[in-house]
Amino acid sequence: MRFKSFVVVLALIQSFVVAQQKDSVKTYDLDEVTVESSFTIEPKPIVKFDQKFLSSLDVRSIFEVGYFMPSIKPQTNSRGESLFYIRGSSERQLGLFFDGAFVNIPWDNRIDLSLLPTASLSELKIIKGIPSIIYGANNIAGVIIGTSRNYQTSKLSGKVSAQFGDYNQRKFSLSLGQKINDFSFMFSVSHYNRDSYVLPKDFESPENSFKQRINSYQQTDGLFAKIGYNYQKLSNIQTSFQYLNSVKGVPPEIDVAKPRYWQYPVWNKVGCNILGKQSFSSNQNSFINYVFNIYNFKMQIDEFSDQLYSTISNVEKNDDLVLYGRLVYTTLWGSSSIFRFSFSGYNTNHKEKFMVTDYQETTFIQNVYSAGVEYEFLTNKFIAIIGTSIDGSASPKTGNFENENNLTAFGLNLTTKYNFQNDLSLQVNLGKKSRFPSLRESFSDGLGRFIINPNLKPETAYDGEIGLEYLFSRGKIYTNIFLNYLKDGIVREVVATDVGSKFMRVNKESIQTYGFEFQTNYSVTRKVDAGFQFSYLRSFAQNETTEEYTDTLEYKPELIISIYLNYSFLKNLSALLEVSTIQNEYGYQEGYQFFRKLPSYYLFNFRLTYILQLNSRYNLQLYSRVNNLFDELYYTQWGLPEAGRQFLVGANFEF
Repeated sequence: MRFKSFVVVLALIQSFVVAQQKDSVKTYDLDEVTVESSFTIEPKPIVKFDQKFLSSLDVRSIFEVGYFMPSIKPQTNSRGESLFYIRGSSERQLGLFFDGAFVNIPWDNRIDLSLLPTASLSELKIIKGIPSIIYGANNIAGVIIGTSRNYQTSKLSGKVSAQFGDYNQRKFSLSLGQKINDFSFMFSVSHYNRDSYVLPKDFESPENSFKQRINSYQQTDGLFAKIGYNYQKLSNIQTSFQYLNSVKGVPPEIDVAKPRYWQYPVWNKVGCNILGKQSFSSNQNSFINYVFNIYNFKMQIDEFSDQLYSTISNVEKNDDLVLYGRLVYTTLWGSSSIFRFSFSGYNTNHKEKFMVTDYQETTFIQNVYSAGVEYEFLTNKFIAIIGTSIDGSASPKTGNFENENNLTAFGLNLTTKYNFQNDLSLQVNLGKKSRFPSLRESFSDGLGRFIINPNLKPETAYDGEIGLEYLFSRGKIYTNIFLNYLKDGIVREVVATDVGSKFMRVNKESIQTYGFEFQTNYSVTRKVDAGFQFSYLRSFAQNETTEEYTDTLEYKPELIISIYLNYSFLKNLSALLEVSTIQNEYGYQEGYQFFRKLPSYYLFNFRLTYILQLNSRYNLQLYSRVNNLFDELYYTQWGLPEAGRQFLVGANFEF
């Protein structure tokens, strides 16, 4: 109750003081529309995390940023994968992009975000709901867009970071960049290691009798290099190379009949990316944006018979080759109209083999494409965007199944924004978009934990949102209501079999989700910055008997709230308090036939920072951080307790 009262009081204080503040640096922004020669014009609100904000989080991976993304719930599953849920939608419904390239591994249409380092990141953007057609197929819940750093100075610049924590936790990273005439380059390398992490003091279980979490080691190494070239303002091209390599253990579930005793001795991704823009005239009235990406992903899972991790019972080896491309042609008509023609798609070739079948190789191939057109009308007061697309999926090889799974779907997005005055605007967003089942959803038994369902149908989202955005001198406020209907939504259910309960993915005829969001950030004074986000969500499936929306769904929290307060004591000394809570969500706990409510939790993090300005170019930042300050015992998924209180110290040197 005290925490809830604190949230209400803080929100009221913000409402009264916002109109009296002056401008200052923001930690994150709700971007408004910008007319740039990029892939798209977005009047939809974009939540942007800039480099300064990302640096203050001291995170080792993109996953940890999710604790501060509005309406996003970070969650670690029983496979050890760290994922995002946005507005209650599953991670497979969310598209992830980095420098224009599609990051999701198509075999499962997701990726373990804890293995994606942040060393090369310049910013992260979130677009919620059905986005522009230029993002392609399957993105029915939104997109998260990462951008690498662009160095625009002729002097060699960069950043060196080091971080240390308990249980041999350490993180090192180096980023360098420079612009030389029409060329630019950027290079980053990172290393992260931990032996384990500590459990909260209130956790007790004979299955994990000591404070270190069993099998929670991890080591991740990353390298990113990029070269850019600009030609007379008509053409620019960026070519990049990325290497990621990791080994990790999967902490076993607690209090379940059949926990996974897994380790990943191989998790490797190597890829190249070409991103660019070609203008056809000096006034840039028409141009093409393009991205081409190729990568190879290898993963191995060693399954053990018990928590001693001495006897291997099975091995799974995966090898994925993915080709991705996107072309967007843009032409400007007059002073207020823009047409965009888009084509994107990928080909994925997935090969897998298992020790129990003498490593007999099975191949899966899927081709996914999207083609669309979008019209944008812009005036000083009014903006409208309407787009339509046709998406398709074909699976010429589906392992030992003969189902080719050829599917098509139509998409539509409509966005309008009206500016009542310079600081107040109304936005209405409508959309329809389908997501095709991934190959793993349809044809994999998850090492014996799932019943295969090759007859899964695409799930189709119908999305609507109305929002108000208010700009004031020191920040912004955005509040909105949204409604989503998901036809044939793909969910998992518990099925009784002769060998015990298993999961099975099925299509739910209809799922209804509605909610309310409030986001604000501003500088209260020159010494105090504050931010607050509140998300209320209600999501239920339609009951087959009553046809009412009363059936509970898993891992769709009713409340997601986060706050940050940053106070500068002195010119170079500041303190940051981060508070977040997730409440009222349900999930399947193995061994139970019905949903069980997860305990609500509150997380407090504290950071103390001292900046030593060596000269106009060099500065050294020293910090200490305590995450989960009050050692809260919490779960993002049943059976998987998260880390307790963690202490970190670190330094960032910029030049």
